[in-house]
Amino acid sequence: DSLRQKEDRIEELEEALRESVQITAEREVVLAQEEQARTQSEKQVEDLLVAMEKVKQELEVMKAKLSSTQLSLAEKEGHLTALRAERRKHLEEVLEMKQEALLAAISEKDANIALLELSSSKKKKTQEEVAALKREKDSLVQQLKQQTQNRMKLMADNYEDDHLKVASPNSEQPNNHKPSPDQILSPLLDLNQNRSKLKLYISHLTSLCQERDPIILQDFAPPPAYHRSDSASWHTQLHSMTQEQLEAELALCEREGAELQEYANQVLQQIADRCPDILEQVVNALEDSC
Repeated sequence: DSLRQKEDRIEELEEALRESVQITAEREVVLAQEEQARTQSEKQVEDLLVAMEKVKQELEVMKAKLSSTQLSLAEKEGHLTALRAERRKHLEEVLEMKQEALLAAISEKDANIALLELSSSKKKKTQEEVAALKREKDSLVQQLKQQTQNRMKLMADNYEDDHLKVASPNSEQPNNHKPSPDQILSPLLDLNQNRSKLKLYISHLTSLCQERDPIILQDFAPPPAYHRSDSASWHTQLHSMTQEQLEAELALCEREGAELQEYANQVLQQIADRCPDILEQVVNALEDSC
């Protein structure tokens, strides 16, 4: 029995040993697989690091190109702004020269008409010449009125190229992008300046009409904006306004500017129709308000 027990015990130990060897072998296989997986992971990490470094270098190159492009764009924008300013100046000079030429031509027509009328000649030819000169003068007066309106429009639109584009959302940016308060402030100040110039011009025109004939403007009333004066603290208050308040103020300035421009055009039309001989003073008034 003792021998039998020893044999059974030996068999149990041998079985346990075989199981242990099998477990060890299986674990070695698992460890080998894990080692292989770890090696592959390390290789992948190394590859990713290399790729990231390459991307980083490419980004640096792109950043340098972008910086160069932005600098070039800024230079071109500056050049374009200068060209626009020069163009506006040339337009102003051309319109002024046209006005002066038209005023000189109107004065010449007036002088010729006066000479013919003073000649006391009743000849049909003389009367026809006077009528022709008056028609030519009327045509010149209409041209002068148009040139004066063109100068007024140029004065009213000067701020657009430089400021309204800054204030408006960029078409390439998301639709929900809004201009910052600083971007609104600059065109707002220019709109206010333009509004003040229009008020001054209307004041000059009104004074001319009152001196000549108060009835000229009896059927016309200036818009409320003409009588509203900005408080001395308006500019200071702007800097403490919220973006919504600035946008509302910008819209108000645009609306009032359009109303003042429309009224100035109406007054100018009345002057051209009722007393074209004071158009030279109108041009001078425009010069004073610029």
